[in-house]
Parts: sequence; C-alpha cells; structure tokens
Amino acid sequence: MLKKLLVFVAVVLFVAPLSSADWALDFEWGLGHDGEVISSGVPGLEFTTTAGYDWVYGDITTNGYNTHSIDMGYGSGQYDMYGYVFAWLGPNAGQGKISFLNGDGGYFETRYCALYDFYLEAYDINNNLLDSDVGPGNLYEVNTMGTLRVESAGNDIAYVLMHDSGNFWEIDNISGDATGVSDPGNPIPEPGTLLLLGTGLLGLGAFLRRK
Repeated sequence: MLKKLLVFVAVVLFVAPLSSADWALDFEWGLGHDGEVISSGVPGLEFTTTAGYDWVYGDITTNGYNTHSIDMGYGSGQYDMYGYVFAWLGPNAGQGKISFLNGDGGYFETRYCALYDFYLEAYDINNNLLDSDVGPGNLYEVNTMGTLRVESAGNDIAYVLMHDSGNFWEIDNISGDATGVSDPGNPIPEPGTLLLLGTGLLGLGAFLRRK
C-alpha cells in the first residue's frame, strides 16, 4: 500500500506538470456569459485588439448569432463554430491580438470563420514577424471551419495578430504550447499546489508506516 502511495506521489510531482505543455481552449467556459469580455479570463493569455475594442464571448444559446452549430443558430446560418461559444471582436471587426504572457510560444493554431481571406501572424517580444498563415473566406460553408497555424523553432512567439479585410469574423478551438496557459473551465493545478499535495501524501504515508 505504501509503495503504491509513493508511486502516486511521484507521478503527481514530476509527471503531471510535464503533461501540461500543450493546451487547447474551446471557450465553452463562457457559456451563459454572452457579450462578456474575455481579456482577463484565461490564465497565461491576454486578449486585446489594436483598435481598443474587446474580445467577447459569443454564446449561440441566446439565439443572437447567425451560426451553423448544433442546430441552435437562427436564420440561414452563415458562420461556423464548434460547441456553443466562440470568440469575436464584437463591433470592432478589426485586428485581434492574443499575447502569451510568458513570451515562449512554439506554435499557435486556431479555427476561424470569415467572409474574406483571414490572416494569422506571429511576433516576438521585439515585434519581429516570425511566421504567418492565411486562409480563404469560408462563410456559408456549413460545418467547415478553416484552420491556421504559425510556428517558431525558437519558442519565442510573444503574441499573435489575426484579421481579415475589416469585416466580422470569429475564432474557436485555439491551441498552442506557450507555458502558463490553462483552461478556465478545467484549470491545471499550479506547481505549488502539486507540491503541497505531494507533501501531504508523503506525510500520510509516513503516518501509515508508523501505524
């Protein structure tokens, strides 16, 4: 019993933290928060724009969006998305920015839906362009979101910019490997929390051994 407990502690302390290198976020934690600002709601990321507007949650359960998802949109359905919630710039329809607070991204990927060609650009902390990708407009393409990806072998992506030619667009299901990022709907325990848990389990093991 004691050996099994010690093995579990080792996994918690050493394996679990390593498993969080890559992350994927689907914005579903924003369900019920239609129109609320995303900027400070994701650990490790900052959502801003170049025009001073805010990223917001788009919750299709409000029937306020003309989307193709899970038959819960309304009207003809123009924009594609996954799940119930996506991210967009509201009335801005301009250039969105997502910053990695640790500035160490190796890649970033996003799904998108836009009327015209959609652009994704990756920059380092000195505003040097590292990589870019572009996809065609895909409005009205039912159940088909486009995918864009940027990479840097130096793991130095500090932020990404995305935009089309000034029309409404939205993104969903983003992923990357910048450190410190976690899903607000399913947060990863901090190293300090894991250490505290491990110490407690070791103490419990010592107590059981004495017993």
